[in-house]
Amino acid sequence: MINIAIDGPAGAGKSTVAKAVAKDLGIIYLDTGAMYRATAYYALQQGISVTDEQSVKTMLESMNMDIVYENGTQQIYVNGINTTPYLREHYMSRAASDISALPPVRYKMVELQREFAKTHDVVLDGRDIGTFVLPDANCKFYMTATAEERATRRYKELTEKGQAVDYDTLLQDIIQRDYNDSHREVAPLKQADDAEFVDTTDMGIDDVVAHIKQVVHIKTKQGVKLDTPAAVEEKKVSKRTAKRMKSYYTVQTHFGFYRFMRVLLHPLQRLLWPIKIVNKERALIDNNAIYTCNHYSKVDTFIPCFALFKREAHILAKYELFKVPIAGWFLHKLGAIPVRRGEADIDAVKNVLSVLKGGKKLMIFPEGTRNKQGTQDMAEFKTGTARFAIKTKSPIVPMLYYSSPKLFRRNWLYIGEPFTLDEFYGSRTPEQMHAATEVLRAKMDETRRQCNEYVENLKKKNKERK
Repeated sequence: MINIAIDGPAGAGKSTVAKAVAKDLGIIYLDTGAMYRATAYYALQQGISVTDEQSVKTMLESMNMDIVYENGTQQIYVNGINTTPYLREHYMSRAASDISALPPVRYKMVELQREFAKTHDVVLDGRDIGTFVLPDANCKFYMTATAEERATRRYKELTEKGQAVDYDTLLQDIIQRDYNDSHREVAPLKQADDAEFVDTTDMGIDDVVAHIKQVVHIKTKQGVKLDTPAAVEEKKVSKRTAKRMKSYYTVQTHFGFYRFMRVLLHPLQRLLWPIKIVNKERALIDNNAIYTCNHYSKVDTFIPCFALFKREAHILAKYELFKVPIAGWFLHKLGAIPVRRGEADIDAVKNVLSVLKGGKKLMIFPEGTRNKQGTQDMAEFKTGTARFAIKTKSPIVPMLYYSSPKLFRRNWLYIGEPFTLDEFYGSRTPEQMHAATEVLRAKMDETRRQCNEYVENLKKKNKERK
């Protein structure tokens, strides 16, 4: 039996993540918060104050709650009334917090939740699932985010629904609710000793879901594919190798070696792979920026770095390149950041955000892999680049090689017009990330058109001279 407990304060994204995890693993999501909201709603409909313990206790004696799934969606009936449509009104948050602090309510809900979990693979989210409701759950998580971030999420959610709300009021409500939840006498909000801590402030939903599924796989050995990259890697590497690989996740801060190698190798690179940089001035951005480029071969990785980044460089590179001891050390010293492709690499995400928020430049290949066919067509873009640009509000500098770099053959690296994804700032949903990625793709396509036009005109002029 899989019991997943996700705890944390209001607005941390628990419900959204819990639903996605349950859907991906094919198990039931039990909305515990909705159970308290349903109880509060019923009390208000009966004219009972949600802070009047005795009156609420009397109400519970004749209250029957049925949790059913209709078309895959949880519906909560209280004494035959479907309360579900009314549970997400703004005023219900405070009412649910108040009524959940009453011991009779807590015990009633816990009894229902425990009985449900005994007979179902289930995901539960709330304030005290891992500490009180299901203390023996085999997978526990504590999700949180800053109060400001949680208020921003809630504000955006409500305004998109057309509700008129005040951000400062929402923020104060969240702060007050955090205090109430963590100071109540019965089962206060706190992290269970054996719970996995997940800070979602700088994480997208997809990243959090993938991370939780990976932990569930490790702890239960079921529900998720057994051959995830992290699981395979965990079995293969020795403790010594694992320690070395972990050290590569520390962002490089000393670039004396990079500068030495640049002085040594840049002239050699210009001789062996002659590249003309077009519109070089567009890349001379003083603050943080993301440089996106197409990717043909290993050698084209460092050409733009040596040409554009004189003092230091940060490049997002696949994890497998770091597995060879000497190569891994070399890449780390040059500023490369390892990332496990195809999964939520939380450490890599944190390092990328640290670099960009620190005012540094980062080079990313948005395709996530090399173009081994050597054509000008680019593969499908991953959403990570757009996500980083939105989260850090970094400008994007699009770059494109005219063709695959070849020994002693002249080539061009065309730099397009820098742009931002400011219309997506604050976005978090997968749909919004895909939309932002489409904008990035369109900008890269436009840069390709300009690059081809520039090179073809140049070739035409040279031909006419001859």
